[in-house]
Amino acid sequence: MIQSELLKEKHRVQALISKESASIREYLINANIAAKEIAKLHGVNLKYAEMPIKTLQRTLLSSRR
Repeated sequence: MIQSELLKEKHRVQALISKESASIREYLINANIAAKEIAKLHGVNLKYAEMPIKTLQRTLLSSRR
């Protein structure tokens, strides 16, 4: 497996966030916060896809089953 400095850092941050999170929801929140901090540090703007609310609702409902 190819290991670049970027991948090493990604794995380090993922492991740290995983240890600090008690649930998937908490992991996602912490990962989002970390991504925003890193982007700001490097002067990068993050853009997330906009999803129609009905698609999101269906996904949330199916994940609860």
